[in-house]
Amino acid sequence: MNFRPFSLAALGLLAACQSQPPLDPSLDRLTQAHLGLMRQQADELAQALTRLDNIGRAYCAGEQPLTSVQQQWRSAFTAWTAHQGQSGGPLDAAGLSYAFQLWPDKKDTTARQLTRQLEQPGPLKGASITLGAVEYLLYEDLSQAQRCTLLPRINERLVQNSEKLQLVWYNPSDYEQQLEQMAVQGGERVLLVQILGQLAHRYDRIEKKLDLPLNTVEHPRPLFAEAWRSEQSLHFVRTSLQNLEREYQQGGIRAWLQQQGKTGLITELDKAFADTLEHLPEGDSLAHWLQGDNYAALLRFKLSFDRLGSKLKLRLPDALGISLGFNATDGD
Repeated sequence: MNFRPFSLAALGLLAACQSQPPLDPSLDRLTQAHLGLMRQQADELAQALTRLDNIGRAYCAGEQPLTSVQQQWRSAFTAWTAHQGQSGGPLDAAGLSYAFQLWPDKKDTTARQLTRQLEQPGPLKGASITLGAVEYLLYEDLSQAQRCTLLPRINERLVQNSEKLQLVWYNPSDYEQQLEQMAVQGGERVLLVQILGQLAHRYDRIEKKLDLPLNTVEHPRPLFAEAWRSEQSLHFVRTSLQNLEREYQQGGIRAWLQQQGKTGLITELDKAFADTLEHLPEGDSLAHWLQGDNYAALLRFKLSFDRLGSKLKLRLPDALGISLGFNATDGD
C-alpha cells in the first residue's frame, strides 16, 4: 500500500482545524442567512442574464421585438442592483467589480468604446462588456444589424461572468470559510461588523446614485445618473432600496435583532425603510425630477433617505455595541 506523505504545513492546518471550537449556533444561523440570500441573488443575476442572452439572440434572429430585449435588460439590471456596493466579498475576490457596470461614466466611455467597436470590430474589453454597453445598443438609434454585431457577444460574456460570481459564492472554501473564521476567532462583534459593513456599503452606493445627479438646484447633472440613456435611473434607485431592505430583512440582521430582544429598534428600522420608499418620487426617470419645482420632491426624499442612513450606519451598530469605523464604508 502506498502512502502520500503529508507536508508539515498540511498537518499544521489539520491540527488547527481540529482544535477550533464549534461555531456558536446563533452565529451560524446569522452566517447561513447572510450566505443564503447572497447566493440566491447571485442565482437571480445569472438567470436574468441568461434570459437576456436568449432573448437577445431571438431578437437578432427576427423572432422577438426590440421592446422584449429592453424589458429583459431592465430585469437583468434590477438583479444586478442587488450586488451593487459589495466590498471585500466574492465580487472583489473574483475580480468582477467592474465586469457588470462602469459607473459613474462621466466621460461616456461606454459610448466611445461601443462606437469604435461598431466601426472597427475587435476584442471586447472594459466598458464594452457591461450592462451599460447593452443599454447603449438597445437605446441608441442603431439598426438591428448594428446592434446584433455586438449584442450576442456582450451578453455571452455577461453570462460567463455571472457564472463565475455564482461559483465564488457557492465555494465553501472562499467567503463562507472567511465568515466562519471570523465568528470562531472574533465572535459576534467581528461577524456583525462584516455583515453590517455590507449594508452600509450598499447604502453608500445608493446615496452616490442620488447625490451625483442631484448636485445643486442651480446645477443638477442628469447625465451623471445611472442608466440615464434608457431613462431608468429612478427605477433602479427604487430597486436598490428594495434590495437593501431585503438584505436587512432576509440576510440575518433582522432575525438577529429579534433574537436579542431589540423590538424597538426593529420598529424604527422598518418605519425608516417604509418612509424612504414612500417618499421616493414615482416613475422611472430621475431627469424628470431634476427639473424646476420637481427638484423639491427629491430633496424631500433625501431627508427620509438620510434618516434611514442614520439608522443603518449609526443607530443599528451602536445598539449592538459595535463601531463600523471609517474603513467599513469608504468607497463604493
